[in-house]
Amino acid sequence: MSESSHDPSRQPPAISKPKLKEGQSVTHQMLEDTAFNHPYYLEKTGNWLNVKIGPILRTIKECSQAALLEVEAEMDPYIKRFSDQGEPLQQRTYEIFLQRLDGLSVDMSDEFYSVITDMLQSTLNLNSRRDKRWLWLWAMNERQKALQKLRLKKQRRSDQDEPGDGDSPSTYTPGYQDPEEGFGSSDPEDGIQRRRRHLSIADLMNNNSA
Repeated sequence: MSESSHDPSRQPPAISKPKLKEGQSVTHQMLEDTAFNHPYYLEKTGNWLNVKIGPILRTIKECSQAALLEVEAEMDPYIKRFSDQGEPLQQRTYEIFLQRLDGLSVDMSDEFYSVITDMLQSTLNLNSRRDKRWLWLWAMNERQKALQKLRLKKQRRSDQDEPGDGDSPSTYTPGYQDPEEGFGSSDPEDGIQRRRRHLSIADLMNNNSA
């Protein structure tokens, strides 16, 4: 692979959303064993041993939650799942998500970052109504459910006059650090050079609007 640009001959494959049986739900293990049990990803991750799928998916969820918190005031409250919200809102939220991911990427290893961007590219599927951005939408729905459960739990505690603990879920994002607050000793220029060797956030933005 060139040191200065992403190799176009190694584009990640398009991957469809797994078909679920009745009562079945998507889990990290299921995604590893089905959707991403593909030669491209097995080679890239060392059979998911060198780069593990759990931290990859948790990072996608954390960035999804940050984006969700930024737009939830604009969501139709009658529509229960984010994946059923209107396309303009989804498009803008996806761009916010990519910006959050970009902010965190300077602390990621080369391999970790490239697996995330490849998985997002593999699951864009812009010409399929069923499969469009399915991995990201799954992560958004998961974080939306988690926030709803957390808020309900806090409300029940409040109703029982018990003191709450921690920050409000409207502002707290587990595992997320604001890019403007810095990332320790990481050199942003290193991150910029690294991103040029793989699918970049700009690539994903451009592909998303194609």
